Amino acid sequence: MSEPETKTIFADYQDGSRDAASAIQAALDLAGQNGGEVFLPAGRYRLDGSLTIPSGVTLKGSWQGPHHARLKTGTVFLAYGGRDNENASPLISLSPSSSVQGITIYYPEQTIDDVKPYPWAIQGRGMHASVMDVTLVNPYKGVDFGAHHNELHYLRNIFGCPLKIGVYVNSCTDIGRIENVHFNPHYWFRDEGDGEPRPDTGKLFHYLITEGEGFVFGRTDWEYVLNTFCYGYKIGYHFIATKDGLCNGNFLGIGADGARNAVVVEESYPYGVLITNGEFVSMNADDPVQIILSPKNEGVVQFQNCSFWGPCNQIARIQGGKASFSQCNFHFWDREQKGLPAIEATAGSLIVQNCFFHQPFQHIRLGADVNSAVITGNMMQGKVAIENNCKNEVAINSNSSMK
Repeated sequence: MSEPETKTIFADYQDGSRDAASAIQAALDLAGQNGGEVFLPAGRYRLDGSLTIPSGVTLKGSWQGPHHARLKTGTVFLAYGGRDNENASPLISLSPSSSVQGITIYYPEQTIDDVKPYPWAIQGRGMHASVMDVTLVNPYKGVDFGAHHNELHYLRNIFGCPLKIGVYVNSCTDIGRIENVHFNPHYWFRDEGDGEPRPDTGKLFHYLITEGEGFVFGRTDWEYVLNTFCYGYKIGYHFIATKDGLCNGNFLGIGADGARNAVVVEESYPYGVLITNGEFVSMNADDPVQIILSPKNEGVVQFQNCSFWGPCNQIARIQGGKASFSQCNFHFWDREQKGLPAIEATAGSLIVQNCFFHQPFQHIRLGADVNSAVITGNMMQGKVAIENNCKNEVAINSNSSMK
């Protein structure tokens, strides 16, 4: 349905005073008969219910990029449905080969003083569902490609402040792609709304650092993730085990700032979680640690050319699996100067090579139960401080002090 057609059809709904869900769904169903596009002109569209985008259909708004003007610019959905029931139907359900683009989603009844659960803002299933150029101002949960089997999903240019989970990926058996997705609390507290009070920033930061997770990955086969970022979350990137399996993937140019834990790997596949050119900052919490590999993990996690800083307690706690750090930079750990090492391995295997440690504190500690370790070619501020309690074979050589 073209822009002139939809301007007439939706003219009575653009001020947000009436529920537009039925009218929009009727247009989507009509487009679904042959495939096509439903264009929503700029305006505020109240949704008391939910929408399902049929296969072969794009629901497209008038705005081509994320922004802070949630009520003054572009096509805005005012989401009211599903309050207090996170298991209700998602606000937008994507069918195979369907997409949503150029939409801002805002929940007018959500407050940081009394956060209420809502269902997913967007949920996909099947093959080739896409989410592009979307602003998620304050959803409880953002984008779900995990509840249903899916393949080849595509997420691009998504910004906002999801409160509980930003993106969840699971049950994906063919390569999904996530590009340029950024979550930051300022997409709620810097909004330019029509008089609604902005959330208290202190309360918002406290909620996110206590409850929020930016990106959660269950089963996904060679997920490609490029240029993603989240700020202020309890966990930035969380790799979990589900009934469907585990994650392996390629993560390039990712970041987590102001997190309690930037990366937590509960479990991963042996093929590898490969993280390159990442930047990670842990702080704002009682025990901020950049990287945690849990005792259950048996998979491989590799960090290449990444930078880590704080003020955190530790850069990495390796409790299982196989971890490697190559050509990385480490700053600002052991914030209370209690003798905590930057990297501590109590189990599993560890490689640290060609890295810079920029503090004259304890650099690495190996526990008695570590399976194996190679620590070589690193530059360390002050005296090289590597404590080796490992009972198994370890190679430690060619590490040097630097001024």
